[in-house]
Amino acid sequence: MKIKKFIVNPFQMNCYLYYDDITFDAILIDPGVYTPDDRNELISFVSKNNIKIKYIINTHGHIDHILGNRFAKNSFEAPLLIHKEDLFLLERSKEQGKRYGIDIEPSPQPDKFITEDLILEIGKNKIEFIHTPGHTPGSICIVNHDDKKIFCGDLIFKDSIGRTDLPGGDYDILMNSINNKLFVLCNNDYALYPGHLEDTTIGEEKRNNPYLR
Repeated sequence: MKIKKFIVNPFQMNCYLYYDDITFDAILIDPGVYTPDDRNELISFVSKNNIKIKYIINTHGHIDHILGNRFAKNSFEAPLLIHKEDLFLLERSKEQGKRYGIDIEPSPQPDKFITEDLILEIGKNKIEFIHTPGHTPGSICIVNHDDKKIFCGDLIFKDSIGRTDLPGGDYDILMNSINNKLFVLCNNDYALYPGHLEDTTIGEEKRNNPYLR
């Protein structure tokens, strides 16, 4: 499996393509593409590399992660997935945009809700999910245990953690999601690909993250 990261929109959010390097089947994670340059870069990469996007996945429903939902849905005609607990944020996408002075197209409704029982197949790879609330009620992590890679949204960052002062955020719940779910289900050598900033590993964050000491 290969990863292509796009740093997009005014929030400098990490949008990821995670794709099988044999079949070129892919998931598009957090399609926050907003500017024409953002969108052209994504479309160009997909076209030049014969990528076949099978699913569009939101790690959570904050504006920076869903800005390009409608564009991605229209462009790739793939199902949109999000956890049910963040549906309220998806349905308030226009209101979220106004709060930041951004006029966006409303997000389409999801085609399927993410649960911890859901397994997606990308090529021969199994994509699984961990419900990790705290940043939002429906925040999830996307995990490939064979590849030891985790797309963790805004749950945890290199040397930091996700905000909990936005609607639906809860510090105690977020810390429980990190310590008692993510860190229990995944080992130190798993790579973390967050919604902002650079990637890291679980082991590095256990050692160095000041919020986890």
